[in-house]
Amino acid sequence: MSVTLTLRDAPPARVDASPLTPGRLNALNRGRIAGLPLRCGRETVAAGDLFAIDGYVSDATVTIAGDLRAVDRIGAGMSFGALTVRGDCGDRVGAGMRGGELVVDGDAGSWAGSEMAGGLLRIAGNAGPRLGAAVPGARAGMRGGEIVVAGDAGEEAGAGMRRGLVAIGGRAGDGAGLRMLAGTLIGLAGLGGEAGQGNKRGSLVSGAALTPPRGRYAFAVRYRPPALALALRRLRSLGLTVSDPLIDGAWARWSGDLTELGRGEILIFDGEED
Repeated sequence: MSVTLTLRDAPPARVDASPLTPGRLNALNRGRIAGLPLRCGRETVAAGDLFAIDGYVSDATVTIAGDLRAVDRIGAGMSFGALTVRGDCGDRVGAGMRGGELVVDGDAGSWAGSEMAGGLLRIAGNAGPRLGAAVPGARAGMRGGEIVVAGDAGEEAGAGMRRGLVAIGGRAGDGAGLRMLAGTLIGLAGLGGEAGQGNKRGSLVSGAALTPPRGRYAFAVRYRPPALALALRRLRSLGLTVSDPLIDGAWARWSGDLTELGRGEILIFDGEED
């Protein structure tokens, strides 16, 4: 049986929901879940004061529902199981996630999947700034796993990525892949300005026309990358709308950032199969 936690009313301050992961709640009854302490602003409150709780976790499946825009760090650090968010949520959903699957049936705030190391984070709506990015003071951001966003993402998606996959069905904001170390970031509807600045070994993919930062990238080749076709088919299986021309067509490869190692790349869709 799974457990559902439904937010009763808008909380008086921002809530840290990181204790409400499948691993923490597994095999707990409603009374023990209700007694879990949660930070709410500067105070500590019991989970049962904020959420109505139905069921218990015996199969590592948790649902959190309601207007959760003031509820942060849902699924942070989760390592296994399934967690579903019914509605929009706050910042840092899935931060530091190591395994399992986290699904947001709405929009997510800033820093979604920040410093993620494994698992799958799926966002049905839009994501805010710094998706899968490094937090302030950290050199590296996302270190593994997959983030799939059906809508758009804010600025600096994938900043500081070390490895993993960030896929955006819509458009990524400015500064995507900023100081990217490695990994793959895909914007099916395109990437904003100044994409890939400081990129060392990462792969950025733009499904729409893009001008790479002047002086930082050099045109290399026009081709059909087999690895990208596999990645796009994977995204289609995860529910993103990926057209056949993107899978079968040609891509322009630009090498850079030339002010860094110059071993990264930006792939820009360059036409249907000919």
